[in-house]
Amino acid sequence: MKKRIAVLALAVLLAVTVSPAAQAAPDRGSPFADLQEDHWSYEYVASLYEQGVVNGYPDGTFRPTGSVTWGESFKLMLLAMDCEEPERDPEQHWAYPYIQLALDNRLVYDYNESTLDEVPTRLHVARMAARGLGLTDISGESPYTDCDDGYVVELFEKGIMDGFIEDDGTRTFRPEQPISREQMSAIICRMMEADFTQIPGMFLYGNYWLDELDSVAASPFTPEQFQQDERGRLSWTGGYYVHGIDVSGHKGEIDWAAVAEDGIDFAIVRAGNRFYGKNGSGAVAEDSYFERNMQGAIDAGLDVGAYFFSNAITVEEALEEADLLLSKLEPYRQYVTYPVVCDWEFLGGKESRAYGVDAKVITECIAAFCQRVEEAGYQPMIYFNKYCGYVKMDLSKLTRYPFWYAEYTDYGQVPSCRYAFQMWQYSSKGQVAGINSSVDMNLCFVPYPEGAAPYPNAVPAADPAPEDSGPVPSESQPLESEPAPEQTWPPLYPM
Repeated sequence: MKKRIAVLALAVLLAVTVSPAAQAAPDRGSPFADLQEDHWSYEYVASLYEQGVVNGYPDGTFRPTGSVTWGESFKLMLLAMDCEEPERDPEQHWAYPYIQLALDNRLVYDYNESTLDEVPTRLHVARMAARGLGLTDISGESPYTDCDDGYVVELFEKGIMDGFIEDDGTRTFRPEQPISREQMSAIICRMMEADFTQIPGMFLYGNYWLDELDSVAASPFTPEQFQQDERGRLSWTGGYYVHGIDVSGHKGEIDWAAVAEDGIDFAIVRAGNRFYGKNGSGAVAEDSYFERNMQGAIDAGLDVGAYFFSNAITVEEALEEADLLLSKLEPYRQYVTYPVVCDWEFLGGKESRAYGVDAKVITECIAAFCQRVEEAGYQPMIYFNKYCGYVKMDLSKLTRYPFWYAEYTDYGQVPSCRYAFQMWQYSSKGQVAGINSSVDMNLCFVPYPEGAAPYPNAVPAADPAPEDSGPVPSESQPLESEPAPEQTWPPLYPM
């Protein structure tokens, strides 16, 4: 993961060049003439001042409501993440070297250097803060009436940003407002103090801190249930299973009769794909071997399903993919007993057209694809590996459909996914008679077509507990995250 937010050993650029008198630590009281000890942001600014993170102006003021620029935001966030200070080019803007660091650390996914002196919004800074902490945009319902961004919700749930309590009792975030110096101070201070290991229900995956999805059923598999033969094929002792493969035109000509004789029960056949390169057309293409593979597998007596290699980044693209797949499936409708799969994958890293696309958007694309397939009378299914399932999708929004999980193991170890799935792609190096190259191997734990009705992955809902709304906030009893009622500026909690 990224290095945790740490106390800085040097001042960063909420500080400006200050006079010796302004730099001297006071014996008592506020270090700044315009920031009193009873002000909401005092504890954050004073803490960062004492640590050498922020400083004031030559006249002894902090100017808490002044704006923070993009360049200043980059520097503050990156040094707080323990990133090494880059060398500056005297011919460039002072903050120019921080742009590449910001891109490398996913604070932003693209950036125009001409805006370094402009002021980011609260939403911009929230997204940078969440990414700097290794959070994703997969989250619950928004507490805000004016913002449902997943990163913002994550920061609210983790106590980093709380928003504003309006006069009518609603909570707003004001995403388009500029970020101020005091607001940035509070965010950085809270980030420095964040310790997600102490928050129940979170786990670390790679560089990401993720919420456990309690609404998604947990994996039922245990290591002792799997056995591997001398050819590397797995069997499962925990219940029903069958062996299958998935293929595309890359396999060339296949002897499907030989495949069937080699113990393969089903085949999932690719119907098409979308090109995923950032600089490509993003066009969809049909798999030229689809018809011969479908007919060959059917003639050999195998059960069949189909998949589309998706890289949709809009709902419209997802529906385009689903419609192409369904049109190619129509001649084989009576033979399709296995699922019709949305195989959304993230490939190409920073060169992918899906780089930086929010998980919420990707989840909406997958859901639209599956709904279209379901409306056409087929059983939808969602394919994912651990990275896509954990980071690029919100599985809690997709539990209506069965899951096909990809994780390649040696010696038959149990799959490490936290969540239940109905099909497992356990190898890409299978050897099957009738196919001249390695092939993907799968176990299916659902008896299709008997299991072709929607197979939810959701945890059954518990009986509702008796209603207990808890204390109702009033003017004399503010919410825990509100400032004391005697404060007059800002009138609402600013973070």
